[in-house]
Amino acid sequence: MANRFKIPSFLFFCCAVFVCLPGKAAAEEKARRVGIIFEGSFESPDISKKPPGGESTLMVPFYEWDYGIRSFSTEEWEKRELTWDRSLELSRSLGDQIMEEVEPELIRDDRGVVQYAILAAKEPFLSTAAFSDQFRVKFEETMGKSLYLVFIDRYVIYVFPAVGGTLEDYGPALVDEFQSTPLPVSLEVFFLNDDGLRVIGELSRNATPE
Repeated sequence: MANRFKIPSFLFFCCAVFVCLPGKAAAEEKARRVGIIFEGSFESPDISKKPPGGESTLMVPFYEWDYGIRSFSTEEWEKRELTWDRSLELSRSLGDQIMEEVEPELIRDDRGVVQYAILAAKEPFLSTAAFSDQFRVKFEETMGKSLYLVFIDRYVIYVFPAVGGTLEDYGPALVDEFQSTPLPVSLEVFFLNDDGLRVIGELSRNATPE
């Protein structure tokens, strides 16, 4: 069992989904990205929904603007006539681009067997990558077709094999990291397979997800 998780240096990159956003005249507007970001349920955005099976995590649509990113207000959401289906479509597109740019770090045991992977980048839309069809493809060869995901904070996703994995061994370390990170999301464990992404439980220091 590892005593500490390795956190790799953040990767920096830029990618864009071309949509129009408010604030300036159309001729002056720049291409901006729109995507769904996972946040903790302690946040209170205007537009959000819980993922299937989730209690402690929110899916929140965000957009890029001159000073970073911002969650959609009800007024902005309605003004652009956005829907959840359209937001998911944009998220899949943005997620595909992110998966092309971010290279996961694979953590192996002494025998060379992959125990888990860290997907990390100083990229506020990192969690949007989970909506990409390329996410499972990236890990299929080393971890199989079914995965567990834990969104510790906005800039880090932990990925574990769902079959033959040892997620429970790392629960206490994940809890410690969650409690110290400045941008926590949740300790809920997501299961990703052919049917999509859903929450199956929540990590605690002394228990595995149920």
